[in-house]
Order: sequence, then C-alpha cells, then structure tokens
Amino acid sequence: MNQPAETDLSMSAAQTRLQVKLGLRSYDIVIGAGLLADVSPILSLAAGARIVVVSNTFVSGLYGGAFAKKLTAAGADVIQIDLPDGEVHKDWQTLNMIFDAMLERACDRKTMMVALGGGVIGDMVGFAAAIYQRGVPFIQVPTTLLAQVDSSVGGKTAINHPLGKNMIGAFYQPKMVLIDTATLSTL
Repeated sequence: MNQPAETDLSMSAAQTRLQVKLGLRSYDIVIGAGLLADVSPILSLAAGARIVVVSNTFVSGLYGGAFAKKLTAAGADVIQIDLPDGEVHKDWQTLNMIFDAMLERACDRKTMMVALGGGVIGDMVGFAAAIYQRGVPFIQVPTTLLAQVDSSVGGKTAINHPLGKNMIGAFYQPKMVLIDTATLSTL
C-alpha cells in the first residue's frame, strides 16, 4: 500500500465547543475544520511537557508528522508511536507497543497521550491511558466519521480478545475531544 502524502495543517478554524458535563470528569468537544493547525488547546491541558501521539501508519502519514512538528515547535517533548492499521491489531500485543515506547522514555503520570486516528486508535489509546501508571490524561483526535460521532464520546475504551470484541476495557474520559472535520476529506 502506498503511503499517503502528508496533509497541510495550516488552514484556520472556526469552531463549535460543546461540554460533556460529568462533574470532575467533564470535558469539551471542539468541532471545526482545520483544528489540527492549532496545538494550543492540547498544550493548555498538558500538565507536563511530554506528549505521546499515537496513530496508525496510514493516519500518521497524513497528519502525524505535521502534528508532531507543531507540538515540538511549541516546546513539547513529543513521542510519536505509529501502530499497525486495522481492527485485527486491537489487541494486547499492539497495546504493549504503546507501553514499551512509554516505558523506554520513562513517561510519568504527567505525560499526555493523544489518540490521532479512527475508532481502533481511540479505543486503544484510551485504554492505555486508563491503565498506564493507573491513569494518565489523554485527548481524542478522531479522524473518521464513526470515531467522531461514537468512539470519541463517552469514554468507552477497549481492546479485543480472541473470544470477543471489546471484551477488555474501561470507561475513561478524555480531557478533550478535538474533532477536525477537515480530516474527513482524506477518508
């Protein structure tokens, strides 16, 4: 499969902001075209300077490099993790790729995780965030319509087991959901 060309993240964004009210676990959903161009909302929620951006190889080729460069230019220490693409990889082995990279870089509880991709990435990163060091903050950046509507809202996180889909997981709320509708143009 050919690697997609990297997408320009420079367009400005008009946005809509909704709040999911859950007391101390409340979070905003920000919706608009071109939101990936502005990393300040992500940086404002990061307690530390380290941000782990997890994507799959396809989405990373479109957005991951430019997104990581913007975060780095803004002063963040970025760890970029590209997982294999597809539901078949939503398992312990792939989840351990996230943990291996974070443990090798001595990520702590202030490390912010960012899920950049569709539902599989959102589920896996949310679950990883829920259980890494008993919970680290994370942000959902869904890039498919289904993930924008379903997977990024409600805190459902999971991996698959050979005996059933989404059988191992947790409910864990993101700090924010950033829905850049321009990502739908590359589906």
